[in-house]
Amino acid sequence: MKYRFLLILSLLLYFKVEAQINTNNNTQSFQLEAVIPTQKGKKIYLGQYWNSGTYAIDSTFISDEGIAKFSSPESKLEGQYFLYIKPDYQVDFLIGSEQNNIKFTLNENDIKANKVSGSKDTEVLWQYIQMTYNADRLREQIENSNISDKEKSAKEKELNKAQKDIDSYKKALFKQNTDLWGALYIKGLEPTGIPYPEPKTQEEASENRKYGKLHYFDNINLTDPRFWRTNYFENYIDTYLQQWVEASPDSLASAASLLVKKTIDNDICFERMLSKLINESIKSLKMGDKNIWSRLYEDYIMGKNISWIDSTQYLKLGQMYEKIKNNRIGMYAHNLRVQTISGDSINTNGIDSKYTILYFYSPSCGYCVTEVPKMYNELYSKYKDKGLEIIAFNVGSSKEDWIKFINDNKLTGWINCADLNYKSQYWMHYDVSGTPSVLVLDKDKRIIAKKLDLENLQKLFNYLYQ
Repeated sequence: MKYRFLLILSLLLYFKVEAQINTNNNTQSFQLEAVIPTQKGKKIYLGQYWNSGTYAIDSTFISDEGIAKFSSPESKLEGQYFLYIKPDYQVDFLIGSEQNNIKFTLNENDIKANKVSGSKDTEVLWQYIQMTYNADRLREQIENSNISDKEKSAKEKELNKAQKDIDSYKKALFKQNTDLWGALYIKGLEPTGIPYPEPKTQEEASENRKYGKLHYFDNINLTDPRFWRTNYFENYIDTYLQQWVEASPDSLASAASLLVKKTIDNDICFERMLSKLINESIKSLKMGDKNIWSRLYEDYIMGKNISWIDSTQYLKLGQMYEKIKNNRIGMYAHNLRVQTISGDSINTNGIDSKYTILYFYSPSCGYCVTEVPKMYNELYSKYKDKGLEIIAFNVGSSKEDWIKFINDNKLTGWINCADLNYKSQYWMHYDVSGTPSVLVLDKDKRIIAKKLDLENLQKLFNYLYQ
């Protein structure tokens, strides 16, 4: 099969991840021998899966006798591994408990001829792969438009029997080997099923989503660190959050927090899940993902003493959290009592409008000088008669500069306000470390969007007013 080989040089994580892929307290040595007569003289890599990537952990050359040998003074952690020969030959296998002397006999042209000793987990995996490979080959033949109806019917009967054999194999495997890593690995690949495989109504589709959200991980033990050393587990997590959880910031944040909670009884799984979800949501540019990492920070980091987060990281996370803790999407905007350009006092949450934009800027900000007039002319003028109000909040300190900026750019239609005496402490409630800074509020003054540039604000309001 074709295989894209990735040599990952660093984890690129916000948190440090200990070198778990190479450490083991068990000092028992590890031996692996692979007999591959068709690949004499070629370089072969021993690799493993970790952190959504593949890692070459050793390499050697296949001898003139077609034999490759790997050895190390320490045993390998239980998980999924692979042998790889450029350009596209790969064999996956499993290492389970006390499996430190493994021998393979491999045939690149016939996977049924592959043999293994010393690894019961690999035996069950390869048997499963061979059975599914045969079923897939039958499906390809059935889909071939050149076969006759008689041939197609015969192949369909073969496929039906092959699928029954696979189901029987899995059923017996799961029942008789409840603790075997190979059985748990294969079971983890099994979908949990949904009440309505072909939903006919919105209610049935809704029931499917509810069921899937609750039972998605029924076949995987989230406190088993071996799943983090496979090629599918992290994709399962991503699929769960992207397809089974409601696409709202609060729902995603709650689902992420629950996933971390389910790993809390195993230190490795807890670290990996928390690190993954925080790292990805911090790096994400998707609006609302800040809700995820800030919720995880509140639930599992703030006020805690976690050994693998150092003081610098604690400080940086805390500073980031302070900027957004009171103004996350879904929250009600904090009311500010401020003065307009004419000297009147207003409450920002007292503005009666379908949508309100809190628009923080400074006349001394070079970017604001060009962007604020564009916001007025290209967005506010377009939607002001459709229920949009913009509170243009000057965070500068000079009233003269403020007045001049408004007059020079004819910004007299929207609400111009400021807090030149700093009584409202607006910086405590909103992130104005960079200007211009935008928050979009609905009619109830709940935050529905933030940190958008003019182009994306236009897209948002085109959608809201369509």
